[in-house]
Amino acid sequence: MTGGMVLILGLTGRNFAAGMSGGIAYVLDVDGTFRSKVNPGMVELLGLELDEDRQTVKDLLQEFVVETGSEVAKELLSKWPEPCQQFVKVFPYEYQKALKALKEKSVVKAAVPATNGHQKEPQLKDIEESIQDAALAKKKLDQVLDKTRGFIKYKRETTVYRNAAERQKDWKEVFNFPHVRQNLKVQAARCMECGVPFCQSNSHGCPLGNIIPKWNDLVFHGNWQEAINQLLQTNNFPEFTGRVCPAPCEGACVLGISEPAVTIKNIECAIIDHAFEQGWIKPQVPSVRSGKRVAIVGSGPAGLAAAQQLNKAGHLVTVFERNDRPGGLLQYGIPTMKLSKEVVQRRLDLMVAEGIEFRCNVHIGKDVQGSQLEKEYDAVLFTTGATWPRDLNLPNRDLKGIHFAMEFLEASQKKLLRVHGLIGSRPRVRM
Repeated sequence: MTGGMVLILGLTGRNFAAGMSGGIAYVLDVDGTFRSKVNPGMVELLGLELDEDRQTVKDLLQEFVVETGSEVAKELLSKWPEPCQQFVKVFPYEYQKALKALKEKSVVKAAVPATNGHQKEPQLKDIEESIQDAALAKKKLDQVLDKTRGFIKYKRETTVYRNAAERQKDWKEVFNFPHVRQNLKVQAARCMECGVPFCQSNSHGCPLGNIIPKWNDLVFHGNWQEAINQLLQTNNFPEFTGRVCPAPCEGACVLGISEPAVTIKNIECAIIDHAFEQGWIKPQVPSVRSGKRVAIVGSGPAGLAAAQQLNKAGHLVTVFERNDRPGGLLQYGIPTMKLSKEVVQRRLDLMVAEGIEFRCNVHIGKDVQGSQLEKEYDAVLFTTGATWPRDLNLPNRDLKGIHFAMEFLEASQKKLLRVHGLIGSRPRVRM
């Protein structure tokens, strides 16, 4: 709500008026619990103390009866003015501030003295005084950032890609990470800490259940180490999801109802990249081994996540991959412009250091039989993905230049590796 006036004669939900920056609401506190459902930092709750408010509510009730025949409104009018005590006036602080500024502006305008057309020249300044200190300006910005009303005051950052003229000269990731980080605190301030954060709901938003509002707030306050701790509670590989995930969390963001959603994906990616840069992400070798051996067939995202979780539990994990490098779609499916292969290698090397074994160029069913895995391992997990294509019986299907998507992506990534050497060194794996 950004303006106007509303009369509510029933129960409300939690965090009422969370997105209310203007207008006035008159709410009938039916069961006496309304005040507990409102964030007092956003709006002021008042009674009908002014004659103007009492008359306004009465007029609205009368209009409501005429338009709808409401029995509730009729009963309130029959007992008037006693029901005034049950009404709460919801008055947003932002709206009060705007009204006050408007009033002051009109007073100043009326008090401006007439002149003869001559204006006083501004005082001279040294050139050093005129040059703004960028670091000081940023410090001042940090001091005045408003987390409570950030979703109203600040706009979503839209410049997330490198300049096109620069991008067309290389095969690197298209994201402009330095620029995104400069404005990250402002973007974190846009998280409105709504009563029901659908962004972290695995049925509406993040399928992992990432605790998004928590680490958004930690980034805003500069507590990056705790932010990465919170992020890693639910996400094995934030550096992947922060780059290639379709971000259903942003689609479920409550702010998205009236404004562009919070840049959750950018914040997530920045948290994990900052943690790697600071040296906080280190191999976590289990202190105790269970003695159980687990074979995982397929080293794509699902296989890697399972391997890491099972290794944390102390099991001895071996991952089998039919290709020449582990990673599955991460390695040969997603182009380098979206996900740098150095980022994939960094995680694979970390997993090897944690005790996970990778065996590449091993095709289960051909090179190694399933019965052999059953004998040698206590458990076998199949995470083979869905790379087998389904053809379409269409006219001209046999023309040149028509390829299956996964075959084309894999071939192009391998060519980049061979011709341009983009993917770096191999992780320490058995071939």
